[in-house]
Amino acid sequence: MAEFDTDSDIRRIVAQINAAVTSMGLYAPDHPQAVQGVERTHALLADLLASRPELTFMLIGDDLVAGSRSLSPDSAYVRGFVRVLQRKGVERVTFSAGLTKDELSDFLQDLAKPKAASIRSTPFITLGKVELRVQQPAATGAGEGPGEGGAADGSAVSSEMAEELKLLTPEELDELKGLYLSIRQHRRIDMRGVDEVVRRFVKGFREDVSPLMLLASVKSAHEYTFTHASNVGILTMCQAESLGFTGEHLHLIGVAALLHDTGKLFIPEAIMNKQAPLTQDERKVIETHSIKGARHLLGMDGIPKLAVVTALEHHLKYDGTGYPSIKGGWTPNIASQMISIADVFDAMRSRRAYQEPQPMSKIRQVLVGGKGKAFNPVLVDNFLDLIKL
Repeated sequence: MAEFDTDSDIRRIVAQINAAVTSMGLYAPDHPQAVQGVERTHALLADLLASRPELTFMLIGDDLVAGSRSLSPDSAYVRGFVRVLQRKGVERVTFSAGLTKDELSDFLQDLAKPKAASIRSTPFITLGKVELRVQQPAATGAGEGPGEGGAADGSAVSSEMAEELKLLTPEELDELKGLYLSIRQHRRIDMRGVDEVVRRFVKGFREDVSPLMLLASVKSAHEYTFTHASNVGILTMCQAESLGFTGEHLHLIGVAALLHDTGKLFIPEAIMNKQAPLTQDERKVIETHSIKGARHLLGMDGIPKLAVVTALEHHLKYDGTGYPSIKGGWTPNIASQMISIADVFDAMRSRRAYQEPQPMSKIRQVLVGGKGKAFNPVLVDNFLDLIKL
């Protein structure tokens, strides 16, 4: 077969799976119609899996993504497959090379069952959630300081060093602006600039500077997205390092925090910069940014999977409420939980088009009041300790 990774090929597989599930729901497994559905589906998958190790379908909100492609929700078979997966509580399904007809037949039968009974992974069909888990440290260490991240002698930082670290340089702010502009224009992202900003944040931690001294100030409404992203990155990485995240995990969390608000680039500026309270319809538009951001990052080369997850989850609350609405007792990733706290803190302390900066006492009240509901209690206590609030 020619190159398989075309939209038409992927759509054909989805259409065939949907047709096979429908047949399984209408006929007994040994009926010729059901058997033919399995054989056709297996032939298409086997053809693909002969040239690559696996094919993954994922649900992000109500969108179906295959590989790096978001499939059009206008297609009846796409909507049908989405409904089937949602009914079974499946957000990700991966077909791997070696898949047998019998294994596929059992899987399709399980999908076709009308009741919302859960189904399990098999050797060559893996089911799961759309998430990337990194190791979560024990809660008992949450109150400890930066450990290896602090200065060896615990000495104070010079005023020159503090001033050097306090704000992003114009060049680095331009890098962030360029990054977000590339995202908005659907151009390829050069991750080297993002990696360098993350490394600079780590340098600040190594000097044992208070996180608040590293935060950038918003100079104009048009800069808010970029400076807010950098501030959330700083605050989240400070929290992560204090909890014991190091090396690659710490770096990935920093990148994810920098990209968490990508979806706001696809919200009309008239809504984003509105100086009056938002209407209910405008609020609904704003709330689409988490899905828009995750979906867009998912289709871009070189973006860590954790960045996709946190873009989707950063407005999900600790108790499972918030947005986007996800059924099935979804628990946000630990990185998303940290970003959520940093996001609220920086938004409240910043001057916005519709809001003056809030006093620290008010911010503390909101964070403490949200413990156990909006926020992870352990993370709130640790965050407040870090910033001495």
